[in-house]
Amino acid sequence: MKLRVLSLSLLLAAFVVVLTSCTRDHLYYATSDMATVLVETDWTTSGVHPNGVSVFAYDATDGHLYKRFAPVAASRKCYLKLPEGDYTLVVMNDSPEEFDGRLSFTGADHLSTFEVRGVKDETKSRRLVDYLQTKADVDAQTYCIVEPDTLAVAVVNGLHITPEQMDYYHDPPGEGQTEGTAVEVKVQPRPVISKVNIKAHVKGLKYARGTTLSFLRGLAAGHRLGDGVNTTDQVSQAFILNNRVFDAGSDTDGTITAEFLSFGLVGDGQSDSRYYLDINFVLVNGESYPLTFDITDLIAVDVSISLKLSLNLNLEIELPEVTGNEEGGFNTGVTEWEGELVEIPM
Repeated sequence: MKLRVLSLSLLLAAFVVVLTSCTRDHLYYATSDMATVLVETDWTTSGVHPNGVSVFAYDATDGHLYKRFAPVAASRKCYLKLPEGDYTLVVMNDSPEEFDGRLSFTGADHLSTFEVRGVKDETKSRRLVDYLQTKADVDAQTYCIVEPDTLAVAVVNGLHITPEQMDYYHDPPGEGQTEGTAVEVKVQPRPVISKVNIKAHVKGLKYARGTTLSFLRGLAAGHRLGDGVNTTDQVSQAFILNNRVFDAGSDTDGTITAEFLSFGLVGDGQSDSRYYLDINFVLVNGESYPLTFDITDLIAVDVSISLKLSLNLNLEIELPEVTGNEEGGFNTGVTEWEGELVEIPM
C-alpha cells in the first residue's frame, strides 16, 4: 500500500514538473553586439526629391569615420547597425557618386574635413580669365564652377548607443527574423545649394540683340558638411541672362532675368567679401556693351522653407540708342569684352 502511494506521488510530481515547464520564462538571445538604428528622413522642407539616402557615421569622440553605409532607396527604411559608443551622423540625399561632374566630395575620412565643392568648368574659366585681363581695377575670382546639383544634408549630433539598446530576441532568431526594437532617429535635411535669382530692368532693352556669358563672382566654392557652413574661398559662376519681357505699354524698356543654383555666400554670409556681376550685352548693331556691377550691397538674403537662401538682385540698366539690324529674338553668343565698372545708385 505504501509503495502504491509513493508511486502515485512520484507520478503527480512528474506531472507538475511537465506543466510548469510549459510556462517557464523565455530566454533572451543577443544576436550581435550591435544596436539597430532607424533613420527616418523627412524631405518635405528640403526642396529635394531624392532617389536614395546615404549615411556617414562618425565617432563623436575623435571625429573619425566609423562607417559609410551603403545608400538605401528613398522608398525603403534606412536601418544602420552601430556598436556601443557616441556618434555623429551625416545624412544626405542620394550618394556622392551620383553627383559626379556637378559636385565633388572630399575629406570624408574625418568630420572636420568632410566637404562638398563645385567642379571647375575649364572652358568658362578661360573665358573669365580673358575678360578680367581688361579689368585690373576689380578683384578677380577666375575659377568658374559648373552649376551644382540639388543637395540637402542633416547632421545628427549626440547619438548615444548603450548596451541596453543591443539587439535581443524573445525566441531564438531564425531565418527571416524581423529587426528588434530599433533606436529611432528623425532628421529633416536642409538644402546646401542656394537659388540665385537675377532680375535687371533695362531702359532701351530694344537696342540689345542679346547677351553673351554673364558672370557672378565671389560666391562660395563649397560647403563644410560637418558644421553646416560654406567655405570661405571664392569662385565664379557663368550663366546666360536671356529671359526678357517688355514693360506693359512699352516697346523699348523691359526686364531680363536668370535663375541658377550655387553654394551662395561665403562662410556664414557675414564677411566683408565683395561680389560682382558681369553682363555683356550685344547691341543690335553688333557691338559689345559690357557692364560690371559691384552688387555686394544689393544682395538680399531671403531665408525660406525650401531654400537655405535666395539671392534676389534687382538692377537698373540703361543701354545706348543705336541703329542696326533689329532682328527678332534675344540671341546669345560669344564676343570679346571691353568692360567698365558701373556705380549703382542706392
